[in-house]
Amino acid sequence: MQNATAGPTLDLIENFPAYEKAAIYLKKIIAERNLKIIADIGGGANPLLDDKFVADRDIQYFLIDKSASELKKASALYNKIEADAISDSVVFQKQLAGRKFDLIFTHMFLEHLEDPIQAHRNFYDALNPGGLCVHVYPSPNNLPLMFNRLLPETVSAWLLKTAQPFRDLQGSQRKFKAYYRMCGAPSAALSAAFVAMGYAVRQHTGYIGHTYYLRFKPAAFLEEKIRRIIHKLQLPLTSGCLLVLEKTVMNS
Repeated sequence: MQNATAGPTLDLIENFPAYEKAAIYLKKIIAERNLKIIADIGGGANPLLDDKFVADRDIQYFLIDKSASELKKASALYNKIEADAISDSVVFQKQLAGRKFDLIFTHMFLEHLEDPIQAHRNFYDALNPGGLCVHVYPSPNNLPLMFNRLLPETVSAWLLKTAQPFRDLQGSQRKFKAYYRMCGAPSAALSAAFVAMGYAVRQHTGYIGHTYYLRFKPAAFLEEKIRRIIHKLQLPLTSGCLLVLEKTVMNS
């Protein structure tokens, strides 16, 4: 993670700290900063941090999700809070019982929010001074995700199942409606919006390329070649983003 306020950058999708890489990335930040009170927003059925890591580091780990049914799918070992990230500020704080966190993170969550500005404000209010928000999310600047936005949910769900047949769409990996608001490629305008809320932007990186064609070898080979050209040209055709925000002491 970068140590100073940073502008937007572009990287290749193979470096995107998502899915199986997300927990590794988060654990590194937690260990470096010795973070103790952590909120996993929207990960009700799929906590990213495992029991052993949480216990070994004596972490207070909270799963926060608006869906009681999703929270029930997670182990009873976790602290669970039913709360909606886009609730009114007073309501959200009440749902959290006034708790403050050293780290708030989301993984493939921001794209599902109808009102991301309210969510980012709620997260800011729920951070301790110096606390971090880490968001890993898809960015809809490629052909597969463009279709995901434009096609009816039934059609896009069928396409997803075709591309990712291993995914349990009825269980803990179900598909939710995506809006992709404020999920575009990193830009000065987006950074300014977060600064206006009181955050310092520590990292905002967009990742070029995608893995939707893995089952279709010729298309996957061509996409991999094209992504490197796009990255060399620094075109903001991003499939994923990493956003790291800090609640600075001076803004607390």
